[in-house]
Amino acid sequence: MLAFSNVEQLHLVLQSVLLGAGIGLFFDVLRAFRRQFAFGRVATAVCDALFWLVLLGALFEFNLLFAPGQNRYFILAGAAGGAAMYFGLLSALALAVLESILGALVWALRLPGRAARALRRFAQAVGLRDKCRFFVKKFAKPSSIFGRKGIK
Repeated sequence: MLAFSNVEQLHLVLQSVLLGAGIGLFFDVLRAFRRQFAFGRVATAVCDALFWLVLLGALFEFNLLFAPGQNRYFILAGAAGGAAMYFGLLSALALAVLESILGALVWALRLPGRAARALRRFAQAVGLRDKCRFFVKKFAKPSSIFGRKGIK
């Protein structure tokens, strides 16, 4: 077993606080998606399962890399404290920014569909289909080559 000095343990605590803040940010990303797209029960359960898998994987990886596999309970306390500080200080701001980014992205993705609907309404209002049909009939001439086969 490796013995950590007090300074190394302090570094571990500070790194675990950053880990907790990152986990809080990941939770807010999932929460912004749930709010923007109004997920149902199944999608919410999938998001929750994804959050817990990422949380457990992050804690496991952090424990393996930074605390050479030793169970250090102050790492869990530091991560919980970092998440609590994130939710207390930055969560509202981060959630507002994430929701506005997602809203702008959804708006930009819906823009071509809106433009196509507006163009279709304009074509119907002008009567473009009837005008095109008129010109096609006017300029379509039967071909002498294919006249016997019924092809114009």
